[in-house]
Amino acid sequence: MTKEQLKILNDKFALIVTSIINSNARFYGIEETIKWCFVPSGIPSILATCDRQTNIVSINIESFKDYYDRGNLIEAEYFIVHEIRHIFQHIQIRKYKANKQCDVDPTLVSKWIYEAEHYEQALDKDGKENPKYFLQDSEFDAYAFSYAVVKYKYGDINVYKPENYGQEFYDLVDDWINVFIDNEL
Repeated sequence: MTKEQLKILNDKFALIVTSIINSNARFYGIEETIKWCFVPSGIPSILATCDRQTNIVSINIESFKDYYDRGNLIEAEYFIVHEIRHIFQHIQIRKYKANKQCDVDPTLVSKWIYEAEHYEQALDKDGKENPKYFLQDSEFDAYAFSYAVVKYKYGDINVYKPENYGQEFYDLVDDWINVFIDNEL
């Protein structure tokens, strides 16, 4: 992708992504401004990633364009919210390490710390989906949270759900939706 092509796509999609991020701010549970950027390429099946050190969400512009062209911005939103949930997790990890009060159970935060130190990538060395990735508590939490946000906003939706997530996943989604309702989000 040339610089000119990237600029054209950035100009076309930047406001859409900003709108997606800002429209969900009430759900995040963080005060930090969400920083994000487009990256010109990457693995097509991965829409976005979050850098643990900087908390910058990088969005694969070609993948985002594909979601846009297919009229599937809800699923793009789902994956963006998923990455923003990782920012929440990283903030909780920093609080925990600084002996500050966490907003979630410290036992869960300690699991997130372990997983960050032994992180399983979404894809294995052959580029195939890595089942161990989905077993991580941090990923389970991020998928459930983002699924709950888009379900709460849009009703029953058809977005990607990891195949190995069972009833526990849907129970957590329902718990999140109840939190959103109780807090009138």
